[in-house]
This record gives sequence, C-alpha cells and structure tokens, in this order.
Amino acid sequence: MTPLDHRDVTGTGTLEWKIILRLLSETDPELLGRLSRKMLNYLFRRKIVKISEIMEELLPRQADAVESGDLYGENQPAPRMDYKVLEEVTTQVFRVAEEVLSPEEITLALHRWLRHEKIRFLSVTAGRRDVPLANLREALDKYEMLPKRSKKMEARDRENIIVGLTRRIFTDDLNYINTIRKHVSISDFVNVISHTIGPYNGNGKVGGKAAGLFRAQKILNTHKKSHSVLRNLKVPKTWFIASDSVLEFISHNALEEMMAIKYARQNEIRQEYHLLEQVFKHSIMPYSVLTGLEHALDYFGTTPIIVRSSSLLEDSTGAAFAGKYKSLFVANQGSRQQRLDALVDAVLEIYASIFGPDPIEYRRERGLLDFNEEMGILIQEVVGTRIGKYFFPPFAGVAFSRNDYRWSPRIKSEDGIVRLVAGLGTRAVDRTGQDFPVLMSPGQPKLRTNVTTDELIRYAQKYMDVVNLEKGCLETVSTEKMVREYGAKIPCLPYLISLYEDRGVQLSPGSMLNIQKKETIVTFHNLLEKSPVPLFFKTVLNILEDEIGLPVDIEFAYGPDIHTPYLLQCRPQSVGRGNVDVTIPSGIDNDTIMFTADKYIMSGACHGIEYMVYVDGLEYDKVENREKLLEIGHIVGRLNQVLPQKKFILIGPGRWGSKGDIKLGVHVGYSDINNTAMLIEVAKMKQGQVPDLSFGTHFFQDLVEADIKYLPLYPDDDGVIFREDIFFDQRNLLTDMVIGTEKFENVIKVVKVSDILADSSLSVILNGDTDEAIAYLKQ
Repeated sequence: MTPLDHRDVTGTGTLEWKIILRLLSETDPELLGRLSRKMLNYLFRRKIVKISEIMEELLPRQADAVESGDLYGENQPAPRMDYKVLEEVTTQVFRVAEEVLSPEEITLALHRWLRHEKIRFLSVTAGRRDVPLANLREALDKYEMLPKRSKKMEARDRENIIVGLTRRIFTDDLNYINTIRKHVSISDFVNVISHTIGPYNGNGKVGGKAAGLFRAQKILNTHKKSHSVLRNLKVPKTWFIASDSVLEFISHNALEEMMAIKYARQNEIRQEYHLLEQVFKHSIMPYSVLTGLEHALDYFGTTPIIVRSSSLLEDSTGAAFAGKYKSLFVANQGSRQQRLDALVDAVLEIYASIFGPDPIEYRRERGLLDFNEEMGILIQEVVGTRIGKYFFPPFAGVAFSRNDYRWSPRIKSEDGIVRLVAGLGTRAVDRTGQDFPVLMSPGQPKLRTNVTTDELIRYAQKYMDVVNLEKGCLETVSTEKMVREYGAKIPCLPYLISLYEDRGVQLSPGSMLNIQKKETIVTFHNLLEKSPVPLFFKTVLNILEDEIGLPVDIEFAYGPDIHTPYLLQCRPQSVGRGNVDVTIPSGIDNDTIMFTADKYIMSGACHGIEYMVYVDGLEYDKVENREKLLEIGHIVGRLNQVLPQKKFILIGPGRWGSKGDIKLGVHVGYSDINNTAMLIEVAKMKQGQVPDLSFGTHFFQDLVEADIKYLPLYPDDDGVIFREDIFFDQRNLLTDMVIGTEKFENVIKVVKVSDILADSSLSVILNGDTDEAIAYLKQ
C-alpha cells in the first residue's frame, strides 16, 4: 500500500491531508502530480535525508546496463527515466512526508499549494509574452478580486509572476527586470493594465517612457519610510496606449507604405514629413483605441492633459530619444466631443513623429533603423492649479544625478544639477528665446551661477509657459504680468520671486502684501535657501542612481505647495563617450591659436579637424526675413551631410536650436548638426546674443549622445582670443560645398584648415577642471 492508495482509510480518524489526496487521485490526477512535485521540493529544501536516498536508489537503475567507461558524457542527452520509476518516486513522496512531518504541517502545506492553484491561471498568463491585452486584463482583474488569503503564495512563485508581467507589459531588458522586481507587487500591474488602451487582441507594451516612470515610482515608494522628504511624492494620474496601437492604426487606414519612409534620403524625409503628418491627422482612429480614449477622458474630467510619446526604444540606455518624439499639451476644455477630437489629434501627431527626420536620423546613427519601432503613449494630467484663466504648476523642471557643467570648483559631478523654471517645465527642457532657468546643484545648493545684481536681473526668467483654458492652448506669458495680475494667488510665490528696487535685489521678499505693485524677478532664492526642495532632489537622484546603477535624468513639477512634488519622467542620463586627455600642451605658438575660453568649460577634446563653419553674428542679425533665417539653418544641415563626419566644427551666434526667437541663434535640429565634432556658441555683448548654459535641455542631450563637444565663447571678455579675421581672410568654400548658396556667402563661411596653415589640422582641448579651452593649428 502507498499513500496514494486510500482503500484502507475509512470513517472517523482519517487525517485531513489523506482525504485531500484521495479526492484528488479520483478527480484530478494532474493536480495530484503537481502537489507531489511540490512536496518533493519541500522535503529537499528541508534537507530530508530519506528523499535523497530514494532518489539515489531509484535513479541509478537507468544506468545498470551501462558498462563502466560508457557513461553518458556532457555532450550527450541524459537517459529518459522509465515512467514507472518516475511514478514510484512521486508516490513515495507522501510516505516520507508522513514519517518526518506532522499531520498539521502536511495539511498546511497542501492548503497553501491548493490556494496557489487558484491563481495558477495568473502564472500561466504571465508566462506568455504574447498574451492578448484583453486576456491579460481579465486575468489581473480576476486576481485582484480574490480574497487576500487566496493571494498568498511562495516568494519564488510571486517573483516568477512579477518577472513575467514585467516582460509582457514593460520590457525584456534584464537590468530593468533585476532592478524592479524587488520593489513591486502584482497589484501594481493591475493598476497599469486597467488604464491601458489598445487592440483587444494586441500584445504591445506601454513603451520606454512609461517603463522608466513606473520603475522610478516603485523604487522611491520603497524608500518613503526611511526618507521623510519623499513622503508626499506623487505621480500624475496616467493612462497608457499600448505600442501596437499605432500598427493597428496604420493597417486600419491602409498606410503601410509609410513604413518604408525611414529608408529614404534625409532630404526626402524632411520634405515628405509635414504631408505625412496631415495624412495621419485626417485618418480614422480604430474603434478599440477610440473607445479607450473616451474612458480616459471620463477619468481625467476637464483637467488639462499632456500626451507624451513612449516608444519601445525611448528612454533606454544609450538611446534616450530626448526631444525626438513629441509631447503635446491638450487644454481639455469644451464639449466632450471637442475634448475627444483634440485628444485624438494629439495622439495622431505623435504617431506621425515616428517618421520625422530627426528620430529617423537618430535611429540610423545607432543601428536601430531596422527595428520595428512602435509608439506607446502616456496620457497624463497636467500638474498645476487654475489661476484665473490659466492653469500651471508654481514651478517645474529637470534634474540630473551627474553634473558635467560645474560653475564652481567646489561642485563635484555627483552633486548633480537641477534646471528650475516657474510655470510649466517646457522652458527647462527647450531653449526658448531670451530667457534663462535657474541652475542649482543639489549637493551644493548655496553655490549659485548668478550672484551679482546685474547677473540676477539679466539672467532672470522673464516668461513662463501656462495653459490658457479660455483659448484652449499653451501660451507664453510675462512672469511680471502674472505677478501683477494674480499676486499671492500664485502658489509658492514667496519661494519663487525676489524684489527689485533701484538696481538692488531684495532676495527674500518677506510679506506678499501689495506684491502686485512691486518690481519682482524670478530667483528661487527662498526655495533654495529655506525649503526642503534641494534635499528632496539630492535624495531622489542618489536613490535612483544607486538602485538603477546608472546616472539618471528626471522631469518634475510641484503641486500647490513646496511639499508636494510630482515625478513626471525618469530615464538614464546621457553621458559622454569615455575619458580623453585634456591636458593643454605648453609652448603653443600664439600665431596658431584660433580661439580660447576660460569659463563654463566641460572637459573634452577634438583632434584632426579639417573644416570650420562660421555663421557671422553681425550678418545673421541683419537678416530680417524669417524664410532666409530658416534657410540658413537648412544650409547648415546640408553642410552637415557633405562635410567629412567629425572632421568639422560649427561656430555661430547665440543659441543654436532655439525654439523661441530664431534671431537669437541658428534654427537647426538634430539631423542638421549630428555629424559635427563641436559646436561653439559665440556671445558678443554688442549683439546681445548670449549662449544659454543649456545643460539638461533636449538640445544639450543631443550633443552629449552624438559626442559633440560644446563650448560657449565670450570674445569680449579680457584675455579671450578669437581670430574672427581668419574667416574673412580665407577663401569661402560654401558654394563649392552647397550649390546655389551664393546669396548667403556673407553670412556663412566655410574654411579649410589647411588653407590657413599648410598640412595642418585643428585641435581643440577643453579642460573643465582648470576652466580652460584652446583651439590651435597643428601640423
């Protein structure tokens, strides 16, 4: 008789665990087999010697007929155990258990494993990477409805489900999975899937941006108990659109030919893109996605929302795609149909951005062009408060755990950097007009970039971005006007502004009484001196970098007070490519020096430069026609294609790549500059073209990821050399390089270095530790 034969067990006195086994042997032999294997593993973990002896006794039978010396080697398949032997092993498991365990322990173990059988459906579902969205949602909903007692399972079973769900919903990246699995529960995935839109039978993921935000939120939640500064940290209400929804949209509208655009020439992509965008906007959204968007609108009500790209490739290590795809604000006002139309329009515009020139060039450079890029989307509520007709947060911005732009020798790379702006964070991530964010290092918050009265006034933020609820659009307004109109109604105002009187700045404004009648500037003085905000950023950045194992970059906004931060995004920080020798040689001939700089230097070096492209700031400033200004940017883009890669540098006025007034700097995108070795922005005081110290903007991250060195040049400063005459004395090769550009020869100069000094090339060395930079000819 074996424990699986219960014919002798009758009436009262029968142990409960034996009754369970008898019922299963008659009704569900497969389940009984699984329970036997679980008991076998349980006894092994308990180090029960008898189990090992049984295995040793039974398993060698397979090798009895094998002669000595003919045993199976490591490169041959192991012998298949006879089924009767396997059955004998499993049937003896409970006999051993009865000998070494108490009846209560056996019964409790069986009850625990039977409870787990009730959620076996979730293990099966999580183990399928291609499980349809509808089936995944159904399984997670079913799990969530189970009583708490029924959700209990062994740690390894829970971990297996969490890893499976992470692969299915977020990513297969092993670093991501290893980081996140200790910080999440199964219920965390329920919340994501219950707010995910997509084809019912689809198997798309929510994309890189969603994955990064989810991981950061769960990591920081784990640390809330030990860090009080994290106690009120939140993430905005969010819905997700699965990445394969864009494929459903393309198929639904017979737009498959669009998929081949990525293989076209760069100028063809640029020409076709705007038409393609309009084709997308006039196409029909599939019913499954449209229905989901209606549910999302009901969830958000009439709060403004932002529609953010979250492609499969986005925000990954080494490929952040910062600013390549779009994020669009939707005021979410008007009738339900008007709000739905506006939301759909924003989603379609982001879908179209997959085929834009900048992201395609970015993918081509990284060998990602053949990857079947899918676009997931985040729909988030905009963090903020309604003030009059406007909606905005008191302040927002971006923060980085590593700081390669250090304005004081006391600041270390690991002290990090934060770009703070009043209003929406758009002005922190984009270069916009004659405006500046406040830079702060969380590790050294008292060391400021601007100290003197003139610097505080000149580099103060003068405009802020807000959502105009009446007009239903994003709008830029004067910070001074906002303070005068709304005064103390603006949340956190005493922490944002300082008073300006008779060329003097009162950093701490004190009372807000009659603030509308006073001259104010944005300095964030009280925020940095008298609030927990610097400690918050130091804590968040340190925790995320330690847990993820990489420098990180986050976007944030604050709620109605300085104690309510919202995390909007988290991704690996873009970093430069390795270390190079930045020692400036001694004995350089003064006649060979082209330019020098002595502030805001980030370490790096460029050697073997053959060409210099110079945009003359004076001539650029004279161009009044916007179309001609845009054409200058296009010509730079064409030079970027024809000049030898990484063998030329770009030099020009003000703020290149600005999304504001293009008079302040050459209007270029990533695909217009990605082949250059270096970008030098020239700030001549008489022209008022001041470089934005742009560490942390999407534009700056483009430079870092493309290994383009950056240098702001102040030729009017004492001791600085700038041989501008070289560009006028040497032959201009512009028309040789780009046909039909004769009328721009006075603005754009292309000089071959060897024409200046025979058989020479240009070397540029930037030493951030000593705040020195030099460019010189080298034969």
